Amino acid sequence: MLLPFTEDLVLTSAADAEMAILPDRHYSRLRRGRRQFLYAGRKLVIRNSAGTILFGWSWELEGMRMDEQRDYCCSIFRNESSPLSSDVILEAERIARQHWGPGRMFTYVDPAKIRSVNPGYCFKVAGWHFVHRTRDGKHLLVKERAA
Repeated sequence: MLLPFTEDLVLTSAADAEMAILPDRHYSRLRRGRRQFLYAGRKLVIRNSAGTILFGWSWELEGMRMDEQRDYCCSIFRNESSPLSSDVILEAERIARQHWGPGRMFTYVDPAKIRSVNPGYCFKVAGWHFVHRTRDGKHLLVKERAA
């Protein structure tokens, strides 16, 4: 895939072969080595041209989520570059709103699988807040509908 020569984030697909390596290094990856790395539904996959940032939004059809969360889910986020992760999150939010309009955003962070005393810190810096712990110990983080 040829990308524009830019430092900005750009849209790609959930089957971007060059980007499949980043999900393989993310703790949430269930099946390593697969080319497709997001679930079914509407998706926005965002990357940088260097291939060191990957952000995946999914927006499943109503009634499809078993957790009853709604609107835009950050399904995967990996930053192996120098920009602050909170800045990348804010840019990914802007791109999602540009494509889908304002909406509630949520993600899950598994504190047992990351090395942080403050799980989800980069999301919190970007204005997200902790809602609750799930039965399996993950933290649900949410950013309410933003304009």
